[in-house]
Amino acid sequence: MKRNLALILTLAIGGCTMGPDYQPPAAPVPAHWSLTAAAQPQGREWWQAFDDPQIAALVVRALAANPDLAAAEAAVRAARALAAKTTGGTWPELDLSTAASRSRDPASQGSTTAAAKPRIANSMTSGFDASWEVDLWGKLERGVQAATATAQASQAEADGVRLTLIGDVLRAYVEVRGMQLRLGVAEQATAAYADTVTLTEAKFRAGTGSGLDLVRAQAQLDASRAELPPLRATLRARLHALSILTGQMPEALAVVLETPAPVPRMTARPGLGVPADLVRKRPDLRQMERNLAAASAAIGVAEADLYPSLSLSGSIGLSSATAGSLLELASRTWSFGPSLVLPLLDGGSRRAEIAYRRAKAEQAEQLWRSAVLGALAEVEDALSAWDQQVLRQQALVAAVATSRSALDLASELNAKGMSSYLDVLDAQRELHDLEAQVAEAQVAVITDLISLYKALGGGAPLS
Repeated sequence: MKRNLALILTLAIGGCTMGPDYQPPAAPVPAHWSLTAAAQPQGREWWQAFDDPQIAALVVRALAANPDLAAAEAAVRAARALAAKTTGGTWPELDLSTAASRSRDPASQGSTTAAAKPRIANSMTSGFDASWEVDLWGKLERGVQAATATAQASQAEADGVRLTLIGDVLRAYVEVRGMQLRLGVAEQATAAYADTVTLTEAKFRAGTGSGLDLVRAQAQLDASRAELPPLRATLRARLHALSILTGQMPEALAVVLETPAPVPRMTARPGLGVPADLVRKRPDLRQMERNLAAASAAIGVAEADLYPSLSLSGSIGLSSATAGSLLELASRTWSFGPSLVLPLLDGGSRRAEIAYRRAKAEQAEQLWRSAVLGALAEVEDALSAWDQQVLRQQALVAAVATSRSALDLASELNAKGMSSYLDVLDAQRELHDLEAQVAEAQVAVITDLISLYKALGGGAPLS
């Protein structure tokens, strides 16, 4: 018996781990981004650099109450629990059992003895049962590695949900303020057109203006009024979306954010870091890399099934017909023995499983590489869009100043009878259109910046 035990322990100690030892693949990234004006990040939450006190409150509320994020965090806990369960399976299992029974056997058939009676018997047992699967080929170890990597992938997925949620909250809030700005511009334009109608009507009644000018001014006023309802409806929709993101009823923020406020600005330039940071910071890339690690470990699990498996089991306990004699030396029971299973014929299913796992690991690696390239392109696209949107906003601001001067000049010339009143209406329309475009550009600059940070996997701005 001792010789057998020594042999088993020798096999257990001398066993090897099947499958490849995982090494993270090298990321195909360039040395720097196409635009390098931004400095390195400082180490604070990127969304904290927006110049608006409402943003922090909304983000904190969303992180605490958004059901999608809560579901992702629950999935992380489930994956970690499964990994702990898998790790626990590598240890010996020990159970304590206690049982008592009382049984009745009928009298023997055909007995001629008058005193023959049914037999009543008692039985009491108590003891320990132990079992342990010896990890000769590293199957259990690879299983733990796969479960751990899966749990880490689940955490990365939850980080992605968090990043998306923050970006969506910021975007929705910026769009709310942007719609309020656009609505304000449209209302100011409508008020200006109403003043123009009043002035034109007065001139017409005084005989110094034409009926055509009055009709044109009224048409412009009506057209301006028609723009207001869609803007108000869009504003309500943005408020509803923001409320839902923060885990509240659709109308919850209608009163809180009812008073218009400026479109938030970022008080710092974005910190881009280097492209190599992308693989480490983007949650979706981290999730895919961890899935690759799990797929690699699954190869070892499949390869280990080609070889014998060894389990040890044993028990020690007490068994007696009466409680009084249960603790006596003669009541002791024990058993011990190994169990060795050697695979012989399986129709090639085990080797097919290995080929399947290797192909899945290769697929996971190629998908990761494709995702890295896509992420690089996403950053470059967002960086270019933000950079060009800033230039567009600057040009529009200059155009508004020029258009306002043109309106003043057209009004002055018309008052002197040197130009048609149509010139004044055209100048008004051009100015109000440009002001609306400036409002849209303000929103676009910030939303493009949010998209850039989401593409970078989050980050920290710099002052």
